[in-house]
Amino acid sequence: MQSKHYWKLLVLLPVLLNMSCKKFLDVNSSNKVLEETMFKDGEGVRVAVNGVYKLLSDPELYGKNLSYGLVSAMAYNYDINNVPYDSREAARFNWEVSNAQSIMDAIWQRAYRTLANCNNIIQQVIDKDSSFFAESANEKNMILGEMYGVRAMVHFDLLRLFAPAPVTGYGGEAIPYVTQYPDPQPVRGNMATTFTHIIEDLTQSRNLLEKVDTIYLRNVMRSGVGRIRNPGSWVPLPQGDFFNFRAQRMNYFAATGLLARVYMYKGEYGPAFQNAKIVYDAQKRNWFTWTSSSYQGQITDVDFIYPKRPEELVLSFSNTQNYNFFDAQIQSSGIANQAYRIPPAYMNKLFEGDADDFRLVGWYNRYGDQRYITWMRPQGTSYNATNNAKWQGPLLPVMRFTEMYHILIECYARQGNVTDAVTILNSLRLSRGAKTKINDNISPEELMNRLVNDIIRENLTEGQTFFLFKRLNRNIFNGDSDIIMSPEDWYAPLPLSETAYLL
Repeated sequence: MQSKHYWKLLVLLPVLLNMSCKKFLDVNSSNKVLEETMFKDGEGVRVAVNGVYKLLSDPELYGKNLSYGLVSAMAYNYDINNVPYDSREAARFNWEVSNAQSIMDAIWQRAYRTLANCNNIIQQVIDKDSSFFAESANEKNMILGEMYGVRAMVHFDLLRLFAPAPVTGYGGEAIPYVTQYPDPQPVRGNMATTFTHIIEDLTQSRNLLEKVDTIYLRNVMRSGVGRIRNPGSWVPLPQGDFFNFRAQRMNYFAATGLLARVYMYKGEYGPAFQNAKIVYDAQKRNWFTWTSSSYQGQITDVDFIYPKRPEELVLSFSNTQNYNFFDAQIQSSGIANQAYRIPPAYMNKLFEGDADDFRLVGWYNRYGDQRYITWMRPQGTSYNATNNAKWQGPLLPVMRFTEMYHILIECYARQGNVTDAVTILNSLRLSRGAKTKINDNISPEELMNRLVNDIIRENLTEGQTFFLFKRLNRNIFNGDSDIIMSPEDWYAPLPLSETAYLL
């Protein structure tokens, strides 16, 4: 009964925080009473932490806009004419149109609402004695490590959406980096300051979570059913499920991988390589494993395909309404059942010379509707279809270990080490069913083209390809012709409702 009471409080707190950026951290006496009740014991803190992950999984953030929705549309992963109306103008970079402004405002507000909750938890937890928590220092460090990591990740994705890329040389004002609760008038920092905060938070997260995930919860982190919840098969922990399913929460390898992602975006390839290598080496030691070929594409029965490849996920969020959200988007598109279609010509060009690639034969057009099954409700009625739907349907992939392969490949290529770059790329391609090997006498330019092609294949409809093009300042792949990008196309203006406090 006590946990139900906390959930009622958790529902109320976000409502009070759901305001504009100028007001979203205003606190009155009623808020204080709620906070004191919520954080009076360890169970309340756990409920608050779980609430952060619920916010992250909402459609405004990783439940749609930052996964299969807006940012995938901006990458032209779909036929742009078949993108749902709510994000079509933003996907065309028509930032002055009202529905483009609305969707960016929704992302902004939900992100800062999430950050408010993160900062509140950090401030509530940081000064508490370890004895306050049922699992002592391990629990305290885990909670703080997760919240620092989430705080950095959300700010980083806001930076990638609302500011120019570092490759352009831009060093001016970026976004407010909020580290306090409340902060009624957050200051907009420049690019250098924002990156410093992101890297500091991720480093703090990684340091706090290292022993948690490699020693205290080592068996959980090394197990596929420990990292990702499988309703039909998981190992209960004496400490409870708050400590289980580590890849569905910020963890040591996710924080490390995010550091690699941030450094790559920033153009600092040395530290990007170092952090990516940590995750890569762990995968080579079987902390993470490749999805079996039988569950990728080496089988004719679509019911057997694992749409989310859960064994490979370093970080994923979860929303049990994913299929309902996706179905609603298709039905409300205004174009009968056309939303989120991927043109055959696009796929033929993307997979040219690799017709056996599992990312083509396993996931694309398996129901004859020119879509990727990653986000679709299974149409089969077999046990495999229903089990995979229950197990993998809610998952929202944020990072796979294959991203670390791509980072190492690019870093080796930039060093002029084509041999090692090609070796890793061929190993990745082989694990994805592409049997044609790339020769190590390939030119650096062609190697980069092949790498970009593989990153698109690996991240198709999962929200990362737009940021690839932006990081490289490279026109967007659109099949036969590229989308020519102007400098102002790459980032959205700050939402109109949020600019007053910056004046």
